[in-house]
Amino acid sequence: MTLSILSRKSAFVYPLGKAPRTAVLVPWFRQKDAVRVFNEGWSPEAAVFAPEAIAGTREQLLALARTAPEVTHALIAVAQPGQPWLTAADRDQLWRAFHVPVFQQLVSESGELLAAECEAHDGLHLHATELPGYALDPTRCACGLATPRIIPKKPAQKVQAAAASRSQVL
Repeated sequence: MTLSILSRKSAFVYPLGKAPRTAVLVPWFRQKDAVRVFNEGWSPEAAVFAPEAIAGTREQLLALARTAPEVTHALIAVAQPGQPWLTAADRDQLWRAFHVPVFQQLVSESGELLAAECEAHDGLHLHATELPGYALDPTRCACGLATPRIIPKKPAQKVQAAAASRSQVL
């Protein structure tokens, strides 16, 4: 039974090509090459692994910012549909603590990459054939890719959208 569950998990996709020594702090992925999965999150074993990059939930990464283990490559915030994404304040806090780029990824329960942020940090490029419930921006990204991107709404956009819907009712 365990073997079939493991075989359905996808390998973690590092955002910048070949993954350096990476600690993944969620059980949604299978280990591959330099990527090691720590199902229980950050632990003494993860610290001994001495990762060059860390992938975890928004909450896990923000908690790690308090102790800021040395990371030399990147942080990757992974979320499943419906879970919170990084805010601008979160990104600033992680940058101040770790001094490495921060990327956001949206993944399925089995670790399949649904959407991922590129180096332009202007939304998440869609990797799934469809992703219901998310608005897509079809314009070309600054990174050069033409794939549609999910653009998280900013609070000001939500306020403007609410004001526009109220004016249509009046």
